[in-house]
This record gives sequence, structure tokens and C-alpha cells, in this order.
Amino acid sequence: MIAEKKQIILVDDHTIVRNGLKVLIEKLGPYKVIGEYDNGKILLDNLDAIAKADLILMDLSMPEMDGELTVQALNANAIKIPVLILTLNEEEEVIIRLFRIGIRGYLKKNCSADTLRSAIVAVLDSGFYHNEFLTFSLQTNVINKKKTEQETILEQLTAREKQFLKLVCHEKEYTYQQIADIMQVQPRTVDGYREDLFDKFNIKSKTGLVLFVLKHRLMEVI
Repeated sequence: MIAEKKQIILVDDHTIVRNGLKVLIEKLGPYKVIGEYDNGKILLDNLDAIAKADLILMDLSMPEMDGELTVQALNANAIKIPVLILTLNEEEEVIIRLFRIGIRGYLKKNCSADTLRSAIVAVLDSGFYHNEFLTFSLQTNVINKKKTEQETILEQLTAREKQFLKLVCHEKEYTYQQIADIMQVQPRTVDGYREDLFDKFNIKSKTGLVLFVLKHRLMEVI
């Protein structure tokens, strides 16, 4: 039985990039590119096409309406199709902000075909892509299939680590120094909370921490 092809939309202001991505994506698996747009404004002018898509693969930097503004506009229109961002921007603050407004993953524009495939599969299958917590997901599936990942995570968090995570993910985007001040501890103590969480869940960055919390809906329970 032939698998039904997942339908993907490409949004990038460079035609040659879109053409290359279309050819590559349709070789990577059961995927079909059903629409190509120069920027977010043109995408939003084609809401009927958007409704048919399973995934939107979108550049961050575009004229008229960039990726961030487009995601905000999709949210305002109650469009829930997952967005995977392509970008050359690796600033942690930018990536965290993008995840906070609802993107499901991001990729460097120079990523390999295998990484692109992994990201598409992850977003379509589990809702998010970020390589820092893939190892943890695999570990929890093997260790305890009876518990949810959220339950497994909560069992490993101390009260102070929960407080730290809440502050890391706060919409005010606190720095580690500000978190130390709020928690009334030394900065090195906050560094210890961060490093312990990195070790427990195989995370390597603040971006990874924020997405880890969002993916597992920890803000609802910590």
C-alpha cells in the first residue's frame, strides 16, 4: 500500500532556493510540495492552500513579511499548521522567541539532507524538532513505557529546578543573573541548576531548555 503523501508549503523569497528544496523534499520521503510563496504576505493571501498543508517550511528573513511576523499572523488567524523555520540566524534570543510564538522547529539553511528529513519526520510525527532532546525521548521510551514523558521528567525535578525552569521560560526573558536575583541565590547556584538539568536531559543550551519545557507542557504542572 502506497503511503499518502504529506503536503508541504515552502515560503522563501529566493526562487532558486525554493526550487532546490522542492526537488530535495520530494526525494526524501512521501512528501509533496503543494505551494511556493515569496513571503508571508503572499502566503496569507492564499488561505485556501494553507488549509490543505501538513507542514509549512519557511525562511525567517524575507521582505514585506518575515517568518516571525508570518507565524504571528497565522496564530491570529487560528491556523494551527506546524511551521519549521529555516534560518542563518543562530542568536539564542531569536530562536527562543520563535519557539515561544509557536514554531515547531528550526534548521540552519546549510543543514544536510538527513537533518532536513529528521526535522520533517519529527515535526509531523511528534510535533516538535530539536535535536537536543531526541536522546531523552529515546531513553524514556526504553526505560519506562508505562509512564508519560512528562511524568518521568517531573520525577527528576527538584522544587528549585522547577522554579528555575519557570523563570527561564518566562515571557519577560530573564537573564541568568536576573533569575539568580529573583531566586535570591548566587549566580553560581543558578549555573548549577542549569548544568544539572543539562546533564539530566541531555540539553546543551537555553534554547533547548525552553523548548524542552514547551514540548512537554511543563509550565502547566510545575
